[in-house]
Parts: sequence; C-alpha cells; structure tokens
Amino acid sequence: MSEKIKLSIVCITYNHERFIRDCLEGFVMQKTNFPFEILINDDASTDKTADIIREYEAKYPHLFRCVYQTENQWGKKNVLTDILFPMVQGKYLALCEGDDYWTDPLKLQKQVDFLDASPDFSVCFHPVVVHWNDNSKPDSIFPSEKERFHKTELALKDLLDHNFIQTNSVVYRWRFHLDSLELIPSHILPADCFLHLLHAQVGKIGFLPDVMAVYRRNQGGIWNGAGKKPEWFIRCGISMVHFYLAVQKQFGKNCKEELDGTSLLTLLYLQKNGKDDLIKELYSVYPPPLDYLQYSYLKYLFYAVYSRLCFGKRRKQIRKRRKLLKQVVEFNKNRT
Repeated sequence: MSEKIKLSIVCITYNHERFIRDCLEGFVMQKTNFPFEILINDDASTDKTADIIREYEAKYPHLFRCVYQTENQWGKKNVLTDILFPMVQGKYLALCEGDDYWTDPLKLQKQVDFLDASPDFSVCFHPVVVHWNDNSKPDSIFPSEKERFHKTELALKDLLDHNFIQTNSVVYRWRFHLDSLELIPSHILPADCFLHLLHAQVGKIGFLPDVMAVYRRNQGGIWNGAGKKPEWFIRCGISMVHFYLAVQKQFGKNCKEELDGTSLLTLLYLQKNGKDDLIKELYSVYPPPLDYLQYSYLKYLFYAVYSRLCFGKRRKQIRKRRKLLKQVVEFNKNRT
C-alpha cells in the first residue's frame, strides 16, 4: 500500500513557456522524508507551456496530476476552488505559480518540520528574492523585517494590516479537508491573500529566515500597476472591491477607506473608457462615494495638513483619504 500524501503543491500556469522549467525543477528537486504531489492547471496556454508540463508529467508520473484546459477559464471558473483544491490530498499545501520558482531543495521539508512541531501554527512562510525580468530594478528581498513588524511569530491582526506573505513562500496546514471551500469567495483579487487570512484565522503564522524562492516581476504585469494604472482598475477594480467586502464580512475589519478609494477610482477609469456594463456592475457591488469628487483639490490640501496633526490610527485613516484625493486630482489633471 502506497504511503499517504502529506503535502500537495498547487500550481496555475498560463503562457509561462519562458519560466515553467524553472518552476517544475523547483518542485521535482525537493528532498523530503514524506510523499508529496504536484497539482497543475494549465489554462489553455497558446505557447509550449503545456508541452513542457507533459514532458515532466511523463518523467515523474508518481508526482504529477495535471489538468489541461482547452478553453481559457478566466472569468468563467475559479481554477483553484473549482478544479485544483478539490483534488488536494495533503495535510499541508504549498503554492507556486508557473512563472515563479523555488531555489532550496529542502524548502518543503523545513516548512513541514516546522508545522509538525508547532500544532498551533497554520501558516509558515519565508523571504523570497524579488526579481525583475527586464532587470529594470535590482533584486530585493521580500518581506523586509519592517514589513513583517520585526516578528517571527505573527497573527491574523498583523496580516489584516498588510500582506507580508509572498505566495510562493507559503505552506498551509490545509483547513479545507474539514471546512467548506465556499469560505473562499469567487471573483476576488488577490485570492492568495484571502487564503493567507483564512488560514491565519485558525492558527498562528510562523516565519523561517531562509530565502528559498524567487518571485518574478515585470513592468507590464497587471499587478505592478495595482491601485495606480488605468488598466488595473478596469480589469481588477471590481474584483478588489469584492475582496475588501469579503474581508469585512469574514474577518470584521472595517474596510470603508479601501472600498471608497477602489470603487471611486474604478468608476473614473471605467467612465473614461466607456465601460458602461462594468459601471453598472460596480454600482451593484459597492456604489462609489461621489462626494469625494466635490472640491477634491481643496480637500486634498486640507487632509495634507490635517494628517500632520493626527496620531496613530487616525493619522493612518487621514493619510488614506489624502492618497485617494491625490489620485482623483491627478486623474482630473490628466483627463483628456
């Protein structure tokens, strides 16, 4: 009788021909004293990504279980909750997208050893190298000590402040063998951050200091322009509104500032680009706070001064409003 799978690696790919070998090599080089599986969904890539995956699947049939889509599922299905997560056999789960990769052959062993020895922890992560594919910026390490609050043991409240976990660094004590996958909302971005939060809800977060992976970025990536570029608001704005509403409902965090800002700026860019169908959808999800548009420049100047007079959480709230108003002012300045 074969030994029970202890960890499942979940990977989604689309047109990652340039990068997928690095990713797959990072998987198969893992040295563990436990069995693991590799679950991959290729979302109908139009390059040779699927061919390369099939090559590895043929070489390591005991490791790989793959799904090859014939039609791209963006906007149709959630390939994680609908396809890959129901396939998971492991007690633990690791994530890595097809354009990122692992560099340490003992990564999974170290993280599983930590979680085995720490039953009150449900998340384990580590730093990664952030590499710009076009070399436009030097490599850096994420998260910094400051970004993780100078802690090695963290909790849900820390993660609700900001996301300090890079996706290809995380291993979860997988809660969805018992809990329903319906806890993961559809059509939210970023879905990985919500997964971090859901697991931090049932246990502590542990940090290991070893740098064991590389996260690739590029200037043209949609998330490189998150909260800034018009393309991001058009493609991702409504999904981000869904994310903040879900965080508010599931974890009790007041996300009004984030909701107001994302909704309003999404509306402005949708209007500018004539996306009437998406504007209607946005209003049905979270109506934008149009009062921000009145006297926005004067309001921005007021909050710029007022933020200097406040302290603690109040200062943080005022700075968020100031940031939103600055973006509205810049939008009006650049509008043609």
